Amino acid sequence: MANNLKVYFTKDTEHFITQGVARENPFATSLLDFMYMDLTGDNRAHIYFDALTLDTERVEERIITLQEQIGTLFFDVFDVLTGKSMPEKLSAYDTGDGDSRFSFSVLSTGYEQVEPGIFSETLYPQSIEEIVEFTIRECLRRGLRFRRCKSCGKYFALTGYSNTEYCDRLLGDSDKTCKEAGAVRLYRTKIIADPKIQAYNRVYKKRFAWIKYKKISKEAFYEWSERARVQRDRCLAGEITLEELEKWLRES
Repeated sequence: MANNLKVYFTKDTEHFITQGVARENPFATSLLDFMYMDLTGDNRAHIYFDALTLDTERVEERIITLQEQIGTLFFDVFDVLTGKSMPEKLSAYDTGDGDSRFSFSVLSTGYEQVEPGIFSETLYPQSIEEIVEFTIRECLRRGLRFRRCKSCGKYFALTGYSNTEYCDRLLGDSDKTCKEAGAVRLYRTKIIADPKIQAYNRVYKKRFAWIKYKKISKEAFYEWSERARVQRDRCLAGEITLEELEKWLRES
């Protein structure tokens, strides 16, 4: 038994205990991280590798195969955008192509008191495949749904609002998450679509073009633009109407 690794799940958390060290993640986090793990880097920097025996032959091949199978399972069964119920999707998946399909096996699990007064099904895995299957089974049991993030394109669990479109992963090398960046992008889109902003932008672009044709000096344009921004912001704050803003822009 590799490193005496013990795996179990509580309400919102997945637990990994090995050699007396306990690690916790939000449920299904490790499965998603494993699915998108980049093998060009350090392919041992993952909790699942505590389940590997000393025989590491064909490890990379095994990982790639598992990643492909998990990806197919998520697309065919867990993806919230697929219209059918999960039992219907799982039934169709179970009769699909065997080469790309994740095959369920017989797992030997226990049932223990993992915390004072809390009992849970437990797994002492012999391989990465067993941890993957143990987690997938729990996702199915919970009827957990997943969605592709509109920013990074990776799956994330829908544990709250079903219309959530962005995950909590860091976006690239930035310090913002996809959710934070998505919120900023949505805000900007709404602002740009606002009739008040559009009215201001139309006149601003027209006046700015006048500089090129010598119809207005740069100094006069920038002086006007400062006054125009004040009127725009007053309109956004509800101090004046859109009609009043448009009139000011025409006559200023």
